[in-house]
Amino acid sequence: MQNLGSRTVSALRLASAAACALAVGCSPGPSSIAYPEADLKPPDLLAAGPTSSREVVLRFDEAVTPVPGSFSSEPGAALAPGAEGQSLRVGFAQAQSAGADYSLVGEVDDLKGNRTRFLVRFTGWNDRAPPLRISEVCPCKNSSKTKPHRDFVELEALADGNLGGEELSWASSVKTERYRFPSAEVRRGDRVVLHLAPEGLPEERDETGPDLSASGGVDATPSGRDFWCGTMALPDASGVVALAARPGAPPSDGLFYADDGKSGGLGKGDLADLASSLAAAGAWPLSGASPAWEDGFPWGGATSRSICRSGAASGPSAWSISAAGGQSPGLPGGATAAESSSRSSLVPAAVRKAADDQSSVEAEESTEVRSDSKAKKPKAYKSTVAKKKRAGAKRKKKSEAEP
Repeated sequence: MQNLGSRTVSALRLASAAACALAVGCSPGPSSIAYPEADLKPPDLLAAGPTSSREVVLRFDEAVTPVPGSFSSEPGAALAPGAEGQSLRVGFAQAQSAGADYSLVGEVDDLKGNRTRFLVRFTGWNDRAPPLRISEVCPCKNSSKTKPHRDFVELEALADGNLGGEELSWASSVKTERYRFPSAEVRRGDRVVLHLAPEGLPEERDETGPDLSASGGVDATPSGRDFWCGTMALPDASGVVALAARPGAPPSDGLFYADDGKSGGLGKGDLADLASSLAAAGAWPLSGASPAWEDGFPWGGATSRSICRSGAASGPSAWSISAAGGQSPGLPGGATAAESSSRSSLVPAAVRKAADDQSSVEAEESTEVRSDSKAKKPKAYKSTVAKKKRAGAKRKKKSEAEP
């Protein structure tokens, strides 16, 4: 019985081995196995931003649904998320503060249950952003004791509104800087001055309220609304200034000023990029497909002058150079314009700069002389003058008496 049992067990083992070999031989290889389709990739966020003061829209690469209870914002607000295919719309119960910094956090699932958590930062939408126009640009500082000026950009408000979120950009060949205005009410015709070379004085204050005399410092005036930014001064000889209604929006206005001693293409760099964006938005004309030095307003870096708007159009013909000492931040500057772009292009930059520097010195000296002439003279001085007059009168009388 034991041997019979052994033979029986062995036979069963052989049969089992044969069955396993048959199964392996008939099974498909790893490359031909058909697995069920699986989506394990979470949705990707492609773009996001506000479309009004009460809504932010996020766009994903596939259809999504919001995860209830996962949404919050800073500053805090009651939110109402809703999906429309690949778009997620998040409603705000209260209007966003114009120009303020916001963040939005939430989660979404795709149709297979893959989840993405996101954090979006944006600027509060401004429903009342007024159109602005660049009216004067002063790219050079001077060392005048009587009429000091530092870098500034002056803007004119073309309608009533709120400045919050409007953005000014300026670029050199190697760097671009941006300034976003805080919330501040303006009226049509108001002048807004952004000072770009502050001295770090405590009296250099942003004037966001109704008091336009709240700020001190060089070029601050009670007639203009002053703001201060010390991240980067304007380039002295060549630069681009661009104005946009909000971050990410195309430029609505701009100025491209160029060293009138240069010619040819700008090549690559921040200056060329910002000039190209002006051209693409129709805010500055170009003579060719890419910006060239000749496309800019000819400028020689004069320390006693500024670049003033003299027309409503865009391009070099809309600008002119002020008279020496004619910088007028916070005041209409077009009336001081003395040289058109065609005139300035005929004068070499070095010659004009030297003349400007000399005229600035002469202006200071003449001011000091006039000031001294008006000062009250001491008695000793008056006595000496009187004696000289009497002596002169005697000499004249004596000479007349002689034959």
